[in-house]
Amino acid sequence: MLRIKEILVTGATAAIFLLPSVVSADTAGPTLVYNFTYSSKQNITAKDSANPAEDYPDAHASRTGNSLANTGSGSSNYEAGLNDKGTMTVQVIGTEQDGGLVVNISEDGQQTRRASAATCVVYGNTRVICDPNKTVYTEEYTLLRFLGAKFVDPSQLDANKHWAATGLNSPELAIVADYTINSSSNGQMQIGEKRTIKASGAGHLTTDVETKIGYDFNRSVPMSVDEYATQRTDGGLKGTSTTIYQTTLQLVSDSMAKT
Repeated sequence: MLRIKEILVTGATAAIFLLPSVVSADTAGPTLVYNFTYSSKQNITAKDSANPAEDYPDAHASRTGNSLANTGSGSSNYEAGLNDKGTMTVQVIGTEQDGGLVVNISEDGQQTRRASAATCVVYGNTRVICDPNKTVYTEEYTLLRFLGAKFVDPSQLDANKHWAATGLNSPELAIVADYTINSSSNGQMQIGEKRTIKASGAGHLTTDVETKIGYDFNRSVPMSVDEYATQRTDGGLKGTSTTIYQTTLQLVSDSMAKT
């Protein structure tokens, strides 16, 4: 279930992963290290009874992890949360013939968010494809989205310094992603992202993402990321679910940076 949620949050699409044909790997690419924080908070309203008028034995009872809804509603509210922080490491391997950037990404959280290196290919339109046999967490996808070549392409900007990502939809997901350069000074940009992901099929699952990106245009590297994502599932009579994800990233080391 976690894997499905991560794909929906990030808008990454599952694919058969083939080892990339790297065409630019004459020299070792940069190694980037980011500090990250991650949190998720889920609230579920679940229907407990086919009879919405069925009462609880004790209207004032409390249960661990279960906050009762109004007496006689036949529903209960459940809440759960997860927090972690640590580091992510990205090793740039090279580029594919189609321009995709090939990287290895790993994560070392202090609590549960730990993942060994996985090979991924990232594109300027924020499309990401990762090895399906490896664990890649939501917050890793958040970083990967902005690593592709020509993530910021001046030729695609309109008069308001805005552009829309294209080529992201799949049979399972409908994705709309818009970006605006809110400020720029000597290649140091502050970029806003608004991203909506809708899953096909039952459940009416929708994810709304708002992200602030500090971006170094001269190096094509995100310096900081602050993402807030709200995911909603409407199961009708079966209940609803809302999950809020918050991720922050800060670049702390770049092996190719000039000292």
